[in-house]
Amino acid sequence: MSSVIVLSDSDEPASPVADVHDRIEWEIDGKYHSDATSDLDLPEVPFCRDIARNLTLQSQSLPDSNADDGCEHAEGSPFDSEDNRVEGTSQKATVSKRVSKKDKETVREERARRREALAREKALKAIEKKTSRDIKPGECMKFMEVNLDQGIDAVASRGEIESALQNAGIKFNVTTELIPNSITWRRNVEEDYVDEDNEIRTKRSVRTEEYAIVIWSSYEAVRHVAEGTFCTSVSNSKDLMPNYNVTLVICGMEDYFAYRKKQKSDRNPGGKGSGHNGKGNQRFDTLPIISRQQLEMCLTEIQIVDSCSSRLIESAQDLALMVCQYTKSISEIPYKLQKEKNEEGKFDWYVAGDNKNTVRVDKDGNGLKRLWQQQLCQFNLSSLETSEAICTVYPSPMQLIKAYRNCTPDEGMNLLKDISLMLFDR
Repeated sequence: MSSVIVLSDSDEPASPVADVHDRIEWEIDGKYHSDATSDLDLPEVPFCRDIARNLTLQSQSLPDSNADDGCEHAEGSPFDSEDNRVEGTSQKATVSKRVSKKDKETVREERARRREALAREKALKAIEKKTSRDIKPGECMKFMEVNLDQGIDAVASRGEIESALQNAGIKFNVTTELIPNSITWRRNVEEDYVDEDNEIRTKRSVRTEEYAIVIWSSYEAVRHVAEGTFCTSVSNSKDLMPNYNVTLVICGMEDYFAYRKKQKSDRNPGGKGSGHNGKGNQRFDTLPIISRQQLEMCLTEIQIVDSCSSRLIESAQDLALMVCQYTKSISEIPYKLQKEKNEEGKFDWYVAGDNKNTVRVDKDGNGLKRLWQQQLCQFNLSSLETSEAICTVYPSPMQLIKAYRNCTPDEGMNLLKDISLMLFDR
């Protein structure tokens, strides 16, 4: 009888049936066998479980090597793959959290930058609005100061000038000027800027305006004209203030010429000199005799040679009014320069853009004719009569344009020529 070998991949003991069968075989032969497979040379059969265990041990001892041999069912441990998935998921979550955190920080920084930009833009607009308001006529006067030389009382009434300045709301100072009996101006400048915190800051400074009025009495003017030092004296005064626009004001010259005229008529036979010589005019007796023509020649010379303007004033009230007028004109210089800059290059011929004397046109068209007439008055040499005549023949701009289009160039040049006379003939 042949032997039966039971192969099993478990650690459980062999089947009892097999054990009985082995014992029977041992008894029939009458011999004792210590091992049923001792006389048999059977090959060792490797099982998949042992192969998988060996591969796991090899992978633990050699992590960088890959076992390609073995059973097709031998794979990595399911616990290791689960750990890898959990670890990969946690890494992705961490990365996503970091990205989300960075995105939030970027959004916050962008919002902060946007708020700062809006705040800065708002501050700059406020500065621009304030600057535009400060240079407008009426507002700019409060930044001006008038410097009056303390020696003006010798040639004019300084109190009259001070009273006029106070009534106009203009600040003034009594100082010692570089040129005796002169008046100068200075402007208080406020420069606004935006600091790092987007707050508006103001920097104040004082700027001297390069304008001056030099006041002479009639005594000084007559003496310089008679001695021939009129132009030299003016040139010396201008050298003390280079680049200044100087205006020479002479007070009381008409009284001098009136006195000399009366004095000359008194010398004529039959003249009534005693009735015209007042005690107040006797102060001119000690002065040299000059003519009005000599004075005018000197004034013309200083205007051409020294670019010095001149003006004859007869009363303290007129002098005070002149100082106020000069102050107003000097204060409006920045506004006029800005206006000229804005309108520069916009028109080939100048058209005033002021919002004054405007014509209102309602929805029914009432006022269009008056508006058309006012537009025509803006042209040079266009009088009110001429504009009315054009409006009568051409009631609208389109009709005038059509008339020009239907004309030759020569006819167009003479289309509106003598239009007022043509209507008058009708």
